[in-house]
Amino acid sequence: MLVVLSLVGAIGIGLGWVLQHRAVDPAVTGSKDQSLFALMRRRVWWGGIAAMAVGQTCTGIALQFGPLPVVAPIAATNLLWAFAVRAFLLRHRPPAWDVVAALLFAAAVGGFVFVGGGHVTQGHHPAGLVVSVVVTGGVAVMAGVLLLAGVPFGPAVASVAAALAAGLLYALQDVGTRGAMILLQRDGLVRMLVSVWPYLLLASATVAVLFTQRAFRTARLDFAVPPIAVAQPVLGVVLGVLLLDDALSVTRGALAVEAACTAVLVGSTVRLARSRVLAGED
Repeated sequence: MLVVLSLVGAIGIGLGWVLQHRAVDPAVTGSKDQSLFALMRRRVWWGGIAAMAVGQTCTGIALQFGPLPVVAPIAATNLLWAFAVRAFLLRHRPPAWDVVAALLFAAAVGGFVFVGGGHVTQGHHPAGLVVSVVVTGGVAVMAGVLLLAGVPFGPAVASVAAALAAGLLYALQDVGTRGAMILLQRDGLVRMLVSVWPYLLLASATVAVLFTQRAFRTARLDFAVPPIAVAQPVLGVVLGVLLLDDALSVTRGALAVEAACTAVLVGSTVRLARSRVLAGED
């Protein structure tokens, strides 16, 4: 059930990314108006929001039953599903190297989860949470300030910056979700509501969506999606281990395999990011 929920969440998020990007693509909509009010009048945008909502809900439920080192790598396959949906919509047959990269991506995720393991815990570290929120949120806010201040970045750099900020905040959202679930199960609803976890969840999710929209409006999908797909699971695993006592196998053999899987994951992500499918090219 944990794997199924995580996969459904990844599919929903990947589909949502593609649909939301199509909503701001003038070649698809026939309009260059990318304001929020214009987007809200487009059915494809609402379809993307609905898919994202389903994906995030399934991921949140998965986090109720499983640790971040297991859920986050599976959820990271959202890039793979976005690639598949994009290829289907474009009726584009991916080159052989892109297919190999997609298979390596899936294998790396599976290897990381199988070797890394992980178990459900009921721990949390509020002091460490403050530091993590300040550092991660600070990086995201700095990216937002630079973008809003109109610093003359090229569209590609601006899109990557917004996407990285979104990925970091999505990782905080995952941590907030799991932290809230731990308190709800252990201490009840009232204790959860007076803790920082649910408000961290709401704040990070809201701002992450805004950064995602900015990334999609600024450049092509191949600039916007991969940074989110990498930043969210990597930081999510780290925060899950540090703040929630989620377990990750740390034997020499396991660490070697985890490092290899991470390297393959990053390498295949870079390859998929350079694919003509995500770029929308023939």
